[in-house]
Amino acid sequence: MSNAPGIGLQIPSFKLLFQNWLIAPYAIALLMLALPSLLRPVSTEVVGDVIAVGLSDSSIGPWHPVDPKALVLPDNHGWMRVVFNLPVAALASNQTNSQAENTPPLGLYLSGTFSARVTWNGHAVGMKGEPAASRDRETPGPIDAVIHLPADVLVPGNNTALIEMSSHYRQSSLNSILHGGDALPGLRLASYSADVRRPIGYYAVPFIVFALLVVAAFVASRVDDDKRILSLLLITALMVAAAAEIFRAFFAYPYAWHMLRLGLLASATLVFACALPFYAARWAGIIHSKLWLPVLVTAGIGATLLIGPPQSVVHGALWLAVPVSIALATKAVRQGVSGSPMLLSALLCLLLSLFLDTGLFFDQYLYVAVIPLLAAICLPRKTPVAVESSEPDRLIVDSAGKQRIIGVKEIMTIQGAGNYAEIKLAGGETVLDDRSLKTLLDLLPRTFVRVHRSHIVNLNEVSELRSLGAGKYELALKSGLRCPLSRAQVQSLRGRLGGGKVAGST
Repeated sequence: MSNAPGIGLQIPSFKLLFQNWLIAPYAIALLMLALPSLLRPVSTEVVGDVIAVGLSDSSIGPWHPVDPKALVLPDNHGWMRVVFNLPVAALASNQTNSQAENTPPLGLYLSGTFSARVTWNGHAVGMKGEPAASRDRETPGPIDAVIHLPADVLVPGNNTALIEMSSHYRQSSLNSILHGGDALPGLRLASYSADVRRPIGYYAVPFIVFALLVVAAFVASRVDDDKRILSLLLITALMVAAAAEIFRAFFAYPYAWHMLRLGLLASATLVFACALPFYAARWAGIIHSKLWLPVLVTAGIGATLLIGPPQSVVHGALWLAVPVSIALATKAVRQGVSGSPMLLSALLCLLLSLFLDTGLFFDQYLYVAVIPLLAAICLPRKTPVAVESSEPDRLIVDSAGKQRIIGVKEIMTIQGAGNYAEIKLAGGETVLDDRSLKTLLDLLPRTFVRVHRSHIVNLNEVSELRSLGAGKYELALKSGLRCPLSRAQVQSLRGRLGGGKVAGST
């Protein structure tokens, strides 16, 4: 066995990376990216190519070319003619009996905010709701539908589908009534399935991440620190967004409900985007007013619902929130805050996901990217091992060339006074010291805290933390002394003093 130092150090270091959750979240995230393609059912495999798509206000034309990804019906009613090229291999009627038995029937898959009546090669084959020229006569169809195509209406080569469509209940903020992308287009030929819902494999990432979020919520709720509320807010927002996302795989709801689901998804993600910089600010020790986040979230949700499409608004909000959070996390790293490098790397991963395909961002990439962030939120806190105290119980005071020994328990406060520091003792005496507050603070036990730029206080002597209104605070000491308290120190001191010592707080 080799004792080479290089080999001896590599294995423990690699093991330590896993123990500290530094590699595992990214390995899980990479695995998640592959899941949708691995779990995709046969019914989602496209058979045949779309040769041409035309739109007209009449069933006999004239036909005007149209992009399915930007399909909007004039007056919310019209006819669409689609030409599919169907390979001979896909037709059971042209194969031997044994081949035909193994060839599944074909279906026309339609997804989007519209109702439809389909004629295939001149034969009526099915409906998605009931289209009509007026709103009161239309019956909104399901958001996703599949229409069985009998073998006797299919021919090798070009096949023509004539689809009467209406979308009186659609949302004006959507760019197209046909939904889907390259991975799962809203107009396609594939193996027929009686289940009209979108496959759960397509939503595998948000489905699994939802389970991780439940675990993360439990872990975060048991961590007692000043970031707990924000942690739970981030996790809850992602849980709501993931639940709204995967809902489509469990229920083929009427397309008129689509904006309700889309609005819930976008609003929840907007809450996540707004809360993220506040969470990162806590890591950097920055405390903001409690009103800022609710006001920002309310304004953001309003903008999300009024300006469309909603997901584009949220995507833009994330482009603002993530870089700001990265800047704050960088500050925390420079301050040496434990765990902040992991937070920074998780935010960089989230930033990278914003560059990926926006069509799949809210379906998959967002949930892949937040896995490292969940690990940073749930990072195990190391409990310090109790050791015998070695903190000083005396302070040597330097004043005018003379030295005096003072017991630290006698010190009430230390106040900066020009080139001197005034040390106020329990008996009412004030002693001057030639050194700065920073130098003295380094020599004193941890019970001494710099609560203001010009004041150090012995927390053992504090009786109350008082709110004076208008964002001003002070500390009351047992001796009757009062000391100003910086607003940035309020939250941390509340935790150290305990609820019983807080009075008049806002």
